[in-house]
Amino acid sequence: MFRPRDRTQCERLYQKYYAGRKFSRALYRELIHKYVSPGHRLLDAGCGRYLEFSKELSDSVRVVGIDLEEILETQNRRSPYAVRGDLERLPFPPASFDLIISRSVVEHLSDPPCVFREFHRVLKPGGRVILSTPNKYDYVSVIASVTQYRWHQALVSRIFQISADDVFPTFYRANTLSKLAKELRSAGFVQKELEAINHYPAYLTFSPVLFRLGVLYERLTSIDTLRFLRGTLLCVFEKPAAARVPEPLRAAGAQPVGHTASSPRTV
Repeated sequence: MFRPRDRTQCERLYQKYYAGRKFSRALYRELIHKYVSPGHRLLDAGCGRYLEFSKELSDSVRVVGIDLEEILETQNRRSPYAVRGDLERLPFPPASFDLIISRSVVEHLSDPPCVFREFHRVLKPGGRVILSTPNKYDYVSVIASVTQYRWHQALVSRIFQISADDVFPTFYRANTLSKLAKELRSAGFVQKELEAINHYPAYLTFSPVLFRLGVLYERLTSIDTLRFLRGTLLCVFEKPAAARVPEPLRAAGAQPVGHTASSPRTV
């Protein structure tokens, strides 16, 4: 395992079984382009240090990325802009954005309901949130859940040949079809699209034997009755034009969480 010839063989297997297919990254990108319009204000929540999707959209859309990374690759002289900050306390006034996008972030949230309420607060009425996140019941997520973080960090960094600093703790507290929909509805959103989609065995590209087993798993979970085991959840939820106040906030009679948070350092 982890030998160059094993990786090369896995690449051949990928071409054999998956050439030409679209997976979560491409489908997520298509959803963004389906709902974004020129002139929109877009928040990339958990944009990452490289602002990958933010940079793709910045020509026609005013994009702001936010992340806890110490360094974000932008000079903040033009879109995409970026700030360092916590998603539980977004440093933006209400109704600031037309669209929020977030990929591979929900699984890392310790308090998803709080973050979703913040998304609702900073979206304009009629605005949408597009999320892509791993499924808690996928075998990769199950293994990550029962593995000590330092071992998980070391293994993932070796598989994908990335820095260990780019591997973060996971909680999976809103990472099933039902739980994700429930928490977003509780925050005041209405469902537009929600699907579980399959992925090629990306985490098994170090072993041809395991990669073939991953192909078998992908084929089995393509059966509709097993969709709850598919690797990725992809959804679009909308803040109604006549937005209701989420129940916890109405009961408390208070401003949404993060309303008085100070702005984080711009990087």
